[in-house]
Amino acid sequence: MFRFAVRLAICAFTALGAVAGAAAPVAGSDAALAELVAAREAAQRGQLRALEAWGQRHPRHPLEAYPAFWMLSGQLQRADPAEVRAFLKRYPDTPLAETLRREWLKSLAASGSWEVFRGELPNLVADDMEIACHSLHERLGRGDADASAEALALFRSGREAPAPCDPVFAALADAKRLTTEEIWDRVRRLLAGNQVREAKRVNTLLPHGHAFDDKSLDRAAADPSHYLARDKNSLVARSRKELTLFALGRLSRSKPEEAADRLVLLAPRLGSNASEYAWGQLAWQAATAHHPRALSFYAMARDAQLSDIQVAWKARAALRSGDWKVVLAAIQALSPEEARDPTWRYWRARALRQLGETEASTALLKGLAGETHFYGLLAAEEVNASVPPSWNGARPAAAELERMRSVPGIQRALALYRVNLDNEALREWIWALRGRDDRDLLAAAEVARLANEPDRAINTADRTVHLHDFTQRYPIPHREALAASAKHWALDEAIVFSIIRQESRFMPEARSRVGATGLMQLMPATASWVAKQIPVQPYSPDMLVQPEVNIHMGAYYFRRVLDELGHPILATAAYNAGPGRARRWRDARALEGAIYAETIPFNETRDYVKKVFANAWYYRHRLNGQAASMKQLLGMVPGRGAEPAATSIASNIP
Repeated sequence: MFRFAVRLAICAFTALGAVAGAAAPVAGSDAALAELVAAREAAQRGQLRALEAWGQRHPRHPLEAYPAFWMLSGQLQRADPAEVRAFLKRYPDTPLAETLRREWLKSLAASGSWEVFRGELPNLVADDMEIACHSLHERLGRGDADASAEALALFRSGREAPAPCDPVFAALADAKRLTTEEIWDRVRRLLAGNQVREAKRVNTLLPHGHAFDDKSLDRAAADPSHYLARDKNSLVARSRKELTLFALGRLSRSKPEEAADRLVLLAPRLGSNASEYAWGQLAWQAATAHHPRALSFYAMARDAQLSDIQVAWKARAALRSGDWKVVLAAIQALSPEEARDPTWRYWRARALRQLGETEASTALLKGLAGETHFYGLLAAEEVNASVPPSWNGARPAAAELERMRSVPGIQRALALYRVNLDNEALREWIWALRGRDDRDLLAAAEVARLANEPDRAINTADRTVHLHDFTQRYPIPHREALAASAKHWALDEAIVFSIIRQESRFMPEARSRVGATGLMQLMPATASWVAKQIPVQPYSPDMLVQPEVNIHMGAYYFRRVLDELGHPILATAAYNAGPGRARRWRDARALEGAIYAETIPFNETRDYVKKVFANAWYYRHRLNGQAASMKQLLGMVPGRGAEPAATSIASNIP
């Protein structure tokens, strides 16, 4: 039944396409789209013929591939290879073909159909670690000379690997291609990254008598302080030493002082190399916690080989302490790839300037100044090269718009968005824009805007390299409601626009996985609290998708947080991570706003704050026609001793 239905569906779509000719509709009717969603739901209940019937009723529809894809992808283990190949041949340049091929390859590997697997693997476009390991396992099994070297390189890289890589690594161990030292090195990297489950898998590769006990690892993970206090055994055995290092690393996340005291006592038993490694781990965790002794812990690491993330946090700790020599030394110790990041190019330039190397500093800053991100804007201001954005930038011609509208992937994406199949729509949109130049991207952004998909419009316009349309990147929808709320709560209109751009991309019905809703992404509990404060009466959660309500409530919440914390950067960090964290991330002394932002421990919040303030720079220009200063926008973040007057509401803010 299944094979018959799939074969019939694919053949029907192929025949209908040939009869209909080359011209395709721009988009299917809303009725056809609604029928497709209903047919998919029916198929999920086992009624596969509903999808087949949809294809017969709607030949040459932009989404004609989806019924056959849904049938095939749900039953790949039972699918006839000829049926899968027919689909891939019929829809070669689509994300559906790539997705189906990827899942089919995994299914073929699971069933041991290696001949078919080998024939299809070269057609895969994107890398997939799981499929790569399936391939390596098969190649090792037939004695491929290059497979062993590739597998060794993967093992030694320390990258997290999925379960299908386990047989590959086991084959290396059985063939004596892995030394005990190499296995322990991978275990250590995994434990340092808190990848306990995978470390246990690698542990099984160690020779008999060398591996650690899984239960001991669990005890070290659950209560590292207790584990270290009770473990009085010799640390000569490598397994004991590695578990002790892991426990020290775990303890340093929450109690760096205790971890440091333990490490001092354990150092003679650990030996110099292991001790220096432990100090590097402790220093990293202390730096992310803004511990005042972080740099002294780094000094104890001496010659330990630090990862890029450890070195980056050494630079951040030095930024907070104002030690520009250490800032420069740390950045110079980064890998070349990491050092090219705009973050470190900017701070390297600042460090060089502080240390009197003005010419080298200026050259670096000028190289950054033409870039449109947070650090590009700061760099331009440092060398007096700030250029106001043009709000009359490159605009697509009518012919360019029509050409992008005719792209099948664009058609499919817009149709999928209309029936709220957002994940499928996003894949289609991204796939359709692969390798496009700036003019195509700007035309696609305008197509998205006209289709009322503001997130696609903004994200697509953001990708241009040489030609820019800043009106697409920084739109001002709902301005009347936003301006009224900003004025009512005495807020900078540019900041409110900036937060909405970052939170929801101006999508009124946006909803996050944790339930944050609307333009300003209010959490249910926060919204309920705000509704009582303003008040909003009567209030119900479904009101959060109304732009004027959401903006008014979100602006009020931001105003309260701003009053509580006393600085826009703190309030912005709090909007993403909570007021308590934003307050804890201050220093004892006042910090330059850019330094506070760069030393936020949460990657998401650090990126969020920098993007909101880069947004604000552009929105100041667009809304007021005034030249904004990034340094003035960022200001100085007051130290912990400089509390604002309104501190009594702290416990009331969600």
